[in-house]
Amino acid sequence: MRTLLCAVFCAALLLGAARAQVVAPELLKPENRTISSSKQFTVFGGTRQQRSDLVRRAEQLREKLNAELNLSGSYRAPILLTLTPQDGLRLRQPRLFAQVFDAGEAGRKLQLDISPSVLSDSQAIDDAILRSLLLEIAVRKQKFSRNRFVEPPGWLVAAMSADLSDRDPGEEARIFTALLETKSMPKLERFLRQDPASLRGRARDIHEAQSLALYRCLLELPDGKGEVVENLALTEPAQDPVERFAQTWPALSADADRLARIWALGIARLASPSRVEILSADETASGLARALRSLDLPSPGEEAVAKLAADSKSEQGRFQLEKAAVDLRNLGLRAHPLYAALVGEYAVLLDNLSRGKRRGLESKFTESEDLRGALDARSAEITDFLNWYQANAAEQQPVVIAKKPKDISATRNDSLSRYLDSVEQRGW
Repeated sequence: MRTLLCAVFCAALLLGAARAQVVAPELLKPENRTISSSKQFTVFGGTRQQRSDLVRRAEQLREKLNAELNLSGSYRAPILLTLTPQDGLRLRQPRLFAQVFDAGEAGRKLQLDISPSVLSDSQAIDDAILRSLLLEIAVRKQKFSRNRFVEPPGWLVAAMSADLSDRDPGEEARIFTALLETKSMPKLERFLRQDPASLRGRARDIHEAQSLALYRCLLELPDGKGEVVENLALTEPAQDPVERFAQTWPALSADADRLARIWALGIARLASPSRVEILSADETASGLARALRSLDLPSPGEEAVAKLAADSKSEQGRFQLEKAAVDLRNLGLRAHPLYAALVGEYAVLLDNLSRGKRRGLESKFTESEDLRGALDARSAEITDFLNWYQANAAEQQPVVIAKKPKDISATRNDSLSRYLDSVEQRGW
């Protein structure tokens, strides 16, 4: 086998380009690796439980993707998942980092480096594995030009992430509710050229939802899935995403009005308000408290402020703050109106701390905590009053207006009527 050539292309899945992480020799030992049942995935490093969980999840996503796109179970390039040791990370190494290596006649391989700090983020892991699977399909037929290749369309990667990942109801509500916030249809050219990895927060949510809507609209066309797979696995895909879209759907690219109509219909279907269920006040308060408890804050006061400030100065602390901010943004989409504004305040505060912005931390956090305590007390009072009213309020009987009976004696003169009249007169 020829010696592996240098990496022909490096793509950071979340945080941008960086130098490749060198795999430590001890990670390559047989006792430090786990191979999946399909043999497409090999996981290096970490504990046996971590490797087992990662292999199992990768196989589940692989089966889902094959079923969604009607793909066969065969593959051409193996995917290596490397759990990098904490002390082996470079200063600017992304948490998730993908590379493609070309070994000439020996074939190609994909490598995904995963830092320990991202293992707790199941959604990020799912996104990275799905992107690697789509990347493996995209490079099967491509001929590398000047050691470069064309990645799978960003909108398709985002659509698969939204469609195949196991999301709880709150996460689904976040995607569908994001569509409700779009005031107009995006321009196709601008949308196709967007890089999902460069988007954050609400912009990423909206792009993901729009991608899912576009994907489902394309499926409704004749041979919809076949055309999606054809575009993904083009032998010579165009570098420009707009031109690549036109290679498979030239009629839609030429008729922008028609595409806008069917795309708008798809967005309207996904944005159905019935998919979004508003939480009760108690459920919202519990979700807010749960997100704050994940930060392991001491009792409210100066100690909690000091803990937040210290966390914003460490890498692990900033990660926890960012995760809590994401949880609160998701909660805010379904929050009870009584708590909606407060949840948003906490989300902004924690998001700023995850970026190292600590200006006004003490006053903002103290005000938010005071307001949270007051809302919890008021919510409890309202709940108690409603319970008392339901248990003690007198049921109001419907008012029935009696109608004067008709005098049928004048209209009926048969023997039975005369008999009943006589009984009534005698008082029997």
